[in-house]
Amino acid sequence: MVADPWLARWMGSRGYEVIWRPMLEGKFGSHFDEVNLAWFWARVYKRTPKLIYYRGGFQAFVNGLATALRTTGVTLQTNHAIQAITPRPEGGYLLTIRDGRSTIEQSVDQVLSTVSPGLMQQLTPDLPADYLGQLGKLQSMGAVVVTVALNQQLMTSGAYWVNLPKREGFPFLALVEHTNMVSPVHYGGDHLIYMGDYLEPSHRYFTMSVDELLAEFTPHLRKFNPAFDESWITGAWVHKAKYAQPVPPVGYLAMIPDLRTPLPGLYFASMSQVYPWDRGTNYAVELGHKVAKLMIEDLV
Repeated sequence: MVADPWLARWMGSRGYEVIWRPMLEGKFGSHFDEVNLAWFWARVYKRTPKLIYYRGGFQAFVNGLATALRTTGVTLQTNHAIQAITPRPEGGYLLTIRDGRSTIEQSVDQVLSTVSPGLMQQLTPDLPADYLGQLGKLQSMGAVVVTVALNQQLMTSGAYWVNLPKREGFPFLALVEHTNMVSPVHYGGDHLIYMGDYLEPSHRYFTMSVDELLAEFTPHLRKFNPAFDESWITGAWVHKAKYAQPVPPVGYLAMIPDLRTPLPGLYFASMSQVYPWDRGTNYAVELGHKVAKLMIEDLV
């Protein structure tokens, strides 16, 4: 069942038009009327009044994880781009890797790929046509986030997160003043805000620089604080991901590719496989445990 008509019926036309439709449109764009009800149920069911922040942010989390892995003997290679995953006649795989200066090859026994379905198609053309076809059917939205450091508070009401309906003419979906939840003392006294949006991967924002995005976004900040001035800005950064939010239509469960691909020793685990849950760190950890168990079983 599609979520859109169900919500319109049971939430009432006013509640649907004011709350739920703008949220679906904001997250899924033109796909808002394709999203199934199981995804919506899971999104609401898992949401609690608590919001927890990892002190230091995800960078601190990743740094801690990397340190823990290295103590167990794991080798981590960053700034290495996998360009191809090719089955070897004798078993295992040959990885074609670009390290920024040259292309190298490395032989491995097993591969776990956690890239987007589209990139998985490109990296592994030797997969059977039906599995590649499954990957090709998985749609997703991208995301662009502009983070800005200010020398003073923007939303003096203390508001943390503001959802902005597309119909109101804002150039971004959400305005979040992070330091209205976590004190600026953790960020050298700066007040951090971010302006984010889910977008089609072909959207023009993906080709724009941080300065171009600021020119489009910052004039709207005066709607939240008329005193805002660009002189408040002490720093700005942009982060972009063309694979940020899977789109789950009716029948999505049957579309999800197996964690074990048809090629022995090659595994695929991505956000598109945590369904019906929305993408999130907890679900990534759970999925990681599942696929790691499969890989260990297959080695025995």
